[in-house]
Amino acid sequence: MPSSSKVCYSYSQTATCRFGSKCRFAHPSKTHTQTPLDDFFATYPAFDYDSSASASSEFYRMCDQFCWDREDKEREQAHCDFKDALVQQFNEIYGTDVNNLTSWRNLCQIVRISPIPDTLESCREVVKATHVNIVDLIDTKVTGKPVTIFYSEAKLSEYTKATGKFFPRDNAYAGGLLRYLLRRIMNPRQERVSRSGQRTQGRRRRH
Repeated sequence: MPSSSKVCYSYSQTATCRFGSKCRFAHPSKTHTQTPLDDFFATYPAFDYDSSASASSEFYRMCDQFCWDREDKEREQAHCDFKDALVQQFNEIYGTDVNNLTSWRNLCQIVRISPIPDTLESCREVVKATHVNIVDLIDTKVTGKPVTIFYSEAKLSEYTKATGKFFPRDNAYAGGLLRYLLRRIMNPRQERVSRSGQRTQGRRRRH
């Protein structure tokens, strides 16, 4: 029996704990809750949605099942709704408040930043300098696969285009935390190599 009413952090994040029943913190029973992505796919009952798979791969699989091509009006509407669900799912997992240190530290843990900074400003800086696919950040909660970290925006762009894991850059549901992770996928900043051999990214002039 747990000796504390405090919830075990490891169990709350991963549903596992190396101490098992001997852990002195509480392991609350998990109850199924409907997520924004669950709600989206539920609007297509003819599609057998696998909630343990990547969200993007399930969307493309659904498009194949319904024989939708890119010009199909039904696909366009479904894609818009899917993008809204992705953003809402991110917000539900990681939060929206840019001033919430716990949310930032949780995000740092997921992208394997070590040591995890203790201040808001430091968390923001390291996350802003980290290139990850945002769909992967959502998927990792259900697939258990670690998120790939890319050393440049260009490499992230290549991966995103190859996998089709595009995340909406402009969305009405986007929170402040999310904006620190958005990158130029279609027009990434190119790498430059300094005389010392260090990689840097050039800034593109905005028009």
